[in-house]
Amino acid sequence: MNKYNICFCADDNIVEYMSALIVSILKNSSDDEYFSFHIITTFISEENKNNILSLKIIKDFEVNYYSPISRDKHIKWHREKTNCNWSLEVFSKLDIPYILSHLDNVLYLDCDMIVLSSLNEIFNTDTSNSYLLVVKDKYIKYSHLKKVNISNSHKYFNGGFIHFNIKNIIKDFSYNYFLLKIEEYIKSVKILPYGEQDILNYIFMNRVKYMSSNYNFISALVSKDKDVQNVVIAHYTMIKPFYKNSYPNKNKLYYYFWKYFICTPYFKNNTDKYIDILIEQGNIDIIKYNKTIDKISWFIPFKNLRINFKHKYKKETSYFEKL
Repeated sequence: MNKYNICFCADDNIVEYMSALIVSILKNSSDDEYFSFHIITTFISEENKNNILSLKIIKDFEVNYYSPISRDKHIKWHREKTNCNWSLEVFSKLDIPYILSHLDNVLYLDCDMIVLSSLNEIFNTDTSNSYLLVVKDKYIKYSHLKKVNISNSHKYFNGGFIHFNIKNIIKDFSYNYFLLKIEEYIKSVKILPYGEQDILNYIFMNRVKYMSSNYNFISALVSKDKDVQNVVIAHYTMIKPFYKNSYPNKNKLYYYFWKYFICTPYFKNNTDKYIDILIEQGNIDIIKYNKTIDKISWFIPFKNLRINFKHKYKKETSYFEKL
């Protein structure tokens, strides 16, 4: 049995996304893969913790909760050095090697992601000579590197996917030394547009190993189907699956998100809410809306439930037939 450790930084505001991500990980794993989820949070309600545990009906897993260990500093850095476009929770990512120091390595994933196949290649990649395994952020320009004092020889990575070699990090960076390096860096810049992502790129500059962009496919919902054929991890940056009244042409990754989300207790317990979101996501034309309902219904595993779902949510189209 292969045991894989995966970490999230989340709170009640993003737990719905995290539940869909967990479903996608479990459903795309093989029988010999077992997951231990490590969630760093300032607050997740007991109700939401129970909702996460209910996903064990798909496949058994472990889940553990932790508190950030540098919260006061995170608040200060967030307030003084960012434009506050990002959640404060993302700074908890900086604590991962020290909160999870009992592990040799862990994969961190942003909660606005979906996994589409096994993650075994990540955990089987040799990272013995690096601190992090990451994916290059193809949207970052030289002007940003200059603004945050990062060499243009460094391939700036996106912080949504990071496999931490914890053993190497804590060997070379004591906790106090790590904080000192961060403080020194923060004093040298006016602003950190991408918060903790800028910090991690600076601290581990040119000391990371890279994977294919398919392992952190950024801006997943603005890409065409032909560009997403080999995606392993879809990252819903820029536009999120729950955003209303602002939606691109739908690609296959849109439907994959809903495929996994409908397996969560959030969808099952509040279906009307999410159907309303579907309607507002550019599904103004009833015929197109019904096609969306048809596509999503096929992900429901039981025939009777699938039929009831379609009968309840499909809209009347007879007036189109008269046109």
